[in-house]
Amino acid sequence: MTTAAFRGGLEFKIGDGGSSETFTKIEELRDISGFGKTNPLIDATSFDSTAREYIAGLPEGSEFTLGCLQVLASNSQQSVVKGKVDTGATFNVQVVETDGTNTTTYSFAVVGIGYEIAPSYEDASMINFTLKISGNITVS
Repeated sequence: MTTAAFRGGLEFKIGDGGSSETFTKIEELRDISGFGKTNPLIDATSFDSTAREYIAGLPEGSEFTLGCLQVLASNSQQSVVKGKVDTGATFNVQVVETDGTNTTTYSFAVVGIGYEIAPSYEDASMINFTLKISGNITVS
């Protein structure tokens, strides 16, 4: 079985903020624009250098979008994320990938930047969340 053929291979989970944090899957995730980090370049060239020299600066987490089929229930994880966007909260999340055999979990904090509701009478209604990674990404 190839990774591309495996369905259900990605979950986006939201932490509850507890001391022994529990993560719950967001409903109806359809796509994620991509997440990661970038190390800025710092010019470390000196008068002793024979060419430009660079070192990596502190990594910056990316801004990304989650696209979900909209769930209107007030107790949904989508409602939780909307509330965190409304308050400008920073919260912990996990992205869990699997190919049915191997699993990788990316854990990091995000700031809720915004959400956009896209209702449709011809297609499924969507909600898109824009999040920004804050701090480091842990991979396990």
